[in-house]
Amino acid sequence: MNDEDRLLLRRHRRLLVEELQVDQLWDALLSRELFKPHMIEDIQRAGCGSRRDQARQLITDLESRGSQALPLFISCLEETGQYMLASILQTNRQTKKSFIPKPKDPKPGDTGSGGCGDCEQKDHGFEVASTSPEEESPGSNPESDATPFQEDAWTFDQVDAVSSLPTPSDIFVSYSTFPGFVSWRDPKSGSWYVETLDDVFEQWAHSEDLQSLLLRVANAVSEKGIYKQMPGFFNFLRKKLFFKTS
Repeated sequence: MNDEDRLLLRRHRRLLVEELQVDQLWDALLSRELFKPHMIEDIQRAGCGSRRDQARQLITDLESRGSQALPLFISCLEETGQYMLASILQTNRQTKKSFIPKPKDPKPGDTGSGGCGDCEQKDHGFEVASTSPEEESPGSNPESDATPFQEDAWTFDQVDAVSSLPTPSDIFVSYSTFPGFVSWRDPKSGSWYVETLDDVFEQWAHSEDLQSLLLRVANAVSEKGIYKQMPGFFNFLRKKLFFKTS
């Protein structure tokens, strides 16, 4: 694992230990050959064998599993539905932050069956991101109320107390459907999500911010048809985002 990925894991160690659902990961880790079966057994026996002890050992051992360990681990998180953790890790690995369409490929869930085979589409969501500037008022000398991140303290689930803004402080990610569920398309008019997004932006983008627009999209899509779909988003923007339409 390279130094950047190793530091990223250590900065998010406490979050991972608190939130990681390790029991869902074993098969995915084995299928990607991130760990051998006997390594998984060692992780499962770590400490008292609690979820937190297993998560702590997994994160530690992951650092020694090669240059592709982190992206493979992120794909394991996505496969097992741990999208919040996957998004945070993936976002922080990005070196170019721009407005880019990014595939969000949810897996089919319990949204109905039969009669609408042509309606299913693994739709794309999108991200809005920008570089996080260092912000400090001229002449000010603020003090941190947290202990700065220490390289040699990572084994104690140190809080990420870096004194700059994290990358997710300037990102907005929209999903065409709730993670784990399908999105739908009409055979003639196309994707429900894209069609509704286009209609809402055409009518309201001149006067409403992005979050308000996507609430309209979510409401409209959720009321379509017999088969159901629920778009969503998470927002780490610090200001309202408006589009320049004229």
